[in-house]
Amino acid sequence: MRKQKRMLLIILVIMLSTNLSHTQVFAKKDQTLPINIEEETGHGIELIDTAESTYYNLVKDIVYTYEIKTKPASYLTVTKRMIDRDDHFIFTTLDNQSDQAVELSFSIPVADTGYYSLQSLDQFITGPRFNDAIHVDLTTHPFGLLTTYKENEFSSNVMIGKQYHSRKITDNYEDGRKSVMREFLSENQNFDIDSKEDELLFKMDMRSKGEDILDHWLVFSKERLFDSEDSFTEWAKIYHNKKRKHNNWYTAEGPYKKVGKSAEPAPASKLQYARNLLIVREDEALTRYKETEERYFRNIMLNSLANLTIFKDGKDYWETEYTNHWLNRRYGIEAPYIDTRHNEKVALYLEEVGKIFDIPELRTAIIDYADFLVKQIEAEQVVKVAPDAYLISDYFTYYQDTAVTHSSLNHVLGGMNLLLQTYVDTDEEKYLQAATFIQNGIDELGDQWLNDQGDTWYQINPDHSFQGEDYPILTLTDLLISLQLWKEVDDSRIHTIEMLAQSKANYLVNKGVSLPKEVIRLLDEHEIEFGK
Repeated sequence: MRKQKRMLLIILVIMLSTNLSHTQVFAKKDQTLPINIEEETGHGIELIDTAESTYYNLVKDIVYTYEIKTKPASYLTVTKRMIDRDDHFIFTTLDNQSDQAVELSFSIPVADTGYYSLQSLDQFITGPRFNDAIHVDLTTHPFGLLTTYKENEFSSNVMIGKQYHSRKITDNYEDGRKSVMREFLSENQNFDIDSKEDELLFKMDMRSKGEDILDHWLVFSKERLFDSEDSFTEWAKIYHNKKRKHNNWYTAEGPYKKVGKSAEPAPASKLQYARNLLIVREDEALTRYKETEERYFRNIMLNSLANLTIFKDGKDYWETEYTNHWLNRRYGIEAPYIDTRHNEKVALYLEEVGKIFDIPELRTAIIDYADFLVKQIEAEQVVKVAPDAYLISDYFTYYQDTAVTHSSLNHVLGGMNLLLQTYVDTDEEKYLQAATFIQNGIDELGDQWLNDQGDTWYQINPDHSFQGEDYPILTLTDLLISLQLWKEVDDSRIHTIEMLAQSKANYLVNKGVSLPKEVIRLLDEHEIEFGK
């Protein structure tokens, strides 16, 4: 016989934002958000904690934690993440830590009207994403865009995500360190839209079998998230053409994305997903926002600021939270560890977002990371090439006594370019000195960076041997940026960089690789002949 259904009616009092100055964003205006939660398996559920966090005075979280009386206890977390223009995300996570089934049903009012349309993204579906690095990504896309109407006029938008079913996979190391990922189990749409004359309800079921996690997300706005239907359609097509660069599985602590087959611990299904720094930052949303200034991309970027802050966890850098089998086998490095290129990319992203949204704390993002690189050179986390000639290692850890790792050319150039740009911006000699040490290392090796075909090697090892097939466009772009910066700072240092860029460009053209317009423009600008 089915256990008696227990209902918990929870009135969440949320501080909503107003269009005030940054220091007043979340003041003055209160409104309630009623959520009906039905715990259908008879365990019982109780609100045990309410916490608030604010990020850069533009984003505010109110996090409600409920205990479900399984053995051991399980938890439901509802996070309302408020953006400064009255928009908000709702993230819902059911973490069932028991082997008992838990079934929850939710209803959330999304509008005070019953009239709506729903544009599904299924019409643009392209199927799973396959490649040799990740095996297969079985996640797809958000469910769709809900539009509500009142008196035949637009009233609100809601972007509805799908529900993601997963389980934690963890390797435990000494001192409490862990490699943390999720095994993807399924993506589903266990929700419905209930339309009444003067109310629209979003209804969702969460069905846990035990020792698993269910995640869901929504984005609400009283303004249009996209300027037009054509703009929404264009984004949907771009989304599907660049699935690897877009997120769909969002949580309050950051998005989960399919990671490489080398990520450990690897489940038998090979469906390991994790918070990867390169995707926690939202480059595609940034690009789209600069083109359109549309509200959806603004919200996604501001959400990423909260996610990156949570991910950083008070440290001076961002750590990779899952172990890479190859790094572990070769150098003994376990999670958490630092990836220099990922940190550089995050710093550059934050700097640009900080300028767009006038966030003073982010204007120093690349300076902060440049200081970090200077410290790494001082700590000799480098491949030593000659006196005063160093290449910063790609990876390192503060938790283990491990060997110095290799230096890949794209990491080396990315770090040097950031140091040079910081010197240009600040005129502080320590950044130029650090960049000069790196350029000395590149110059000392000279044409040893080139393989027999004229392409650049991917990496140099601590024993000064070279190996690996290099990225085609990424490293060439890095070389051209280095050339541009050294011409601005000291054009006597350009010769090795110029030689490497020309050789690599010729190699790519001869191999039939199509060069992007921006790369061709930079080659022409620097008068580098190629393809002859």
